[in-house]
Amino acid sequence: MDPGNRLFYRVIRFIAWVICKILFRHRAEGHENLPTTGPFLLAVNHTSNLDPVLAGIAMKRPLAFMARSTLFSPAPLGWFLRNLNALPLEREGVGIAGFRSVMAHLEAGGAALVFPEGTRSTDGRLRRFKGGVVRLAKMAQVPVVPAYISGSHKAMGRGKWLPRPFGTRISFGECIDKEAFSEEDNGLEVLRRAMVELIPEGEPGSVD
Repeated sequence: MDPGNRLFYRVIRFIAWVICKILFRHRAEGHENLPTTGPFLLAVNHTSNLDPVLAGIAMKRPLAFMARSTLFSPAPLGWFLRNLNALPLEREGVGIAGFRSVMAHLEAGGAALVFPEGTRSTDGRLRRFKGGVVRLAKMAQVPVVPAYISGSHKAMGRGKWLPRPFGTRISFGECIDKEAFSEEDNGLEVLRRAMVELIPEGEPGSVD
């Protein structure tokens, strides 16, 4: 069983799935590209606070996501986040030290969500990637599945707190083998190219 596959998580995911189906008509494509067993990273573009939810409900397996370690206190909030499969990220850590909980989750065979851009885009375009996702894939020796969420920046973009009923979709690309991330620059280029290919017509595109 995947780490984090708790009853609480499954119930909340089902409720979120129903809400997103009604409000955003959320769709998913490319499920055949998702590993059914074993650890992997799901690399997704980031334009909205909705993105972790839209990615999580599209997965048949539990999907962990990273949150600042300071959000895990007080204890009731920490319990809630952990049962939603959140993993504390030590922002002050360097290298593997900052990803201890994520590494442990991957070593246990779980799947984890990462945002290669590092922060939300302000205009919906795919921003330049940070090196963290490649370093994490290399340290954990896991493959990466590229994915692209369209519509979330219009449904609830950065700076917005109330969602609008706008259609959203997540597309899963072909799984990229862990060997592609042996060198950081090459790994970033391979991942970015794979994600750009998933951008549908009508979306803002990417920053060169």
